[in-house]
Amino acid sequence: MSTAQVPDILSPEFAENPYPAYAAMREHSPLIWHEATQSYVISRYADVERVFKDRESQFTTDNYNWQIEPVHGKTILQLSGREHAVRRALVAPAFRGSDLQEKFLPVIERNSRELIDTFRATGSVDLVGEYATRFPVNVIADMLGLDKADHARFHGWYTTVIAFLGNLSGDKDVAAAGERTRVEFAEYMIPIIRQRR
Repeated sequence: MSTAQVPDILSPEFAENPYPAYAAMREHSPLIWHEATQSYVISRYADVERVFKDRESQFTTDNYNWQIEPVHGKTILQLSGREHAVRRALVAPAFRGSDLQEKFLPVIERNSRELIDTFRATGSVDLVGEYATRFPVNVIADMLGLDKADHARFHGWYTTVIAFLGNLSGDKDVAAAGERTRVEFAEYMIPIIRQRR
């Protein structure tokens, strides 16, 4: 794939349907230097896996410093080596074995049923808009014991944060909305955390 054929990952066409471009990149250009974002795009799973595991690699997760940290704070995705292993060991047990089966599976199933019930009788659905983008947010809110009446608010925050994370072109309005969401979410959560302590 020549430079002229490399898809513009910031274009509206790519945002609308990235899958043909993904296929072309995997087939012809699994490693692309993307000038506009000053970053490499790696499109094959095996290559991504190798880069993450290769300590000699020049690839880093430094992009998370500007792509995630302003709205999420420093996350486990940014950590490496022992620091990553220690933090991962703290959370991993909850996501496997009996904890997963007994605590989370019922929450997951209940939230899935509740969402499906909202469109079951309609005959059609925008699966991404009405299910896929809402499901993980609802499950997390439910697992945290947050008010179901606030699910629409959580979804709005989620949508804004995802837009911030994907804001590779540096759109100022998207960045500002992400910053506002960080503040709003903190204002919502801090009193709940204080009360539970």
